[in-house]
Amino acid sequence: MRRLGLALLLISGTALADGTPIDVPIGETIQLGVGYAIGVRCDDNSIVTVEMHTKNETNVASFTGIKEGTTLCRVGTDVTRTTYLFDVHVVPAKKRR
Repeated sequence: MRRLGLALLLISGTALADGTPIDVPIGETIQLGVGYAIGVRCDDNSIVTVEMHTKNETNVASFTGIKEGTTLCRVGTDVTRTTYLFDVHVVPAKKRR
């Protein structure tokens, strides 16, 4: 039984390590529901800003693109709660006509 638990832990850890890819245009904000996750940390804060707030009794992470580039952001810095890893790609803003 221990082996099965260890195998499941390793598989789930590997899946989460890849991060969920999101594209954020420069100057625009994308909001993602993150349940009860608290806190945020990004590898490069010069590319994206992230603000946490509550909406309809759930936490929401708002990603705003600053400059073109890629960074990893973890939402949920409390080790006793759920965490989310996002692979954030800040892309050029779409040209308006």
